[in-house]
Amino acid sequence: MASLIAFDLDDTLYKEMDYVASGYRTVAAELARATGADARTLFEIISANRPLGFEAALEYLGEPAPMSVDDMIEIYRAHTPDIQLDGETAGVLAELQRRGHRLMLITDGSPRHQGAKIRALGLERFFAPEDILISQVTGGDKFTTVPTDIADARARRDGISRRYYVGDNLAKDFLWPNRRGWTSVMLLDSAGRNVFPQDILAAPAEYRPKTVIDNLQSLLNIP
Repeated sequence: MASLIAFDLDDTLYKEMDYVASGYRTVAAELARATGADARTLFEIISANRPLGFEAALEYLGEPAPMSVDDMIEIYRAHTPDIQLDGETAGVLAELQRRGHRLMLITDGSPRHQGAKIRALGLERFFAPEDILISQVTGGDKFTTVPTDIADARARRDGISRRYYVGDNLAKDFLWPNRRGWTSVMLLDSAGRNVFPQDILAAPAEYRPKTVIDNLQSLLNIP
């Protein structure tokens, strides 16, 4: 029998810091074009001074400023991400799809930013358009019932009783799946690269996942 398996995007299907680095490289390249400075040096300054990296780059370049911080933020937000889905993740998604599971993507953010990531990662191969739930499109983020309401309705329509949510963020990923009787699964940040640290013991009980895995291959044990 098929299950509904919903995934978070950032720091679950790829590392969000790869997206951040991609944006910083784009901003550094634009600054280099405008000033003749070395793009690699600018990238290192921006990265080392996060979250005030753009200000640090402008201080390094001196007056007159080639652009404003707001200009740099817009370049960052508008850039085409240089990110890839790793082979293991793609293989797991393909196998779950082959087995007939209903795959959904639940992510907070705007269609502009999250959509750019989804296209760069090629996730349309695994998730039907109606099963990609972006909070600014659906009208509710993970702190609301909206994503799980939509997923539960589709599970009922398709006669699916087993529902899983796979994520990483203890602050918001597992609360509503837990309350709705889903199996919540946290992908462990074994490399320590996630934007948000994972401290299960510090999280309230309702926010904790029901199970923890250290690689996505473990999902292939789902019946």
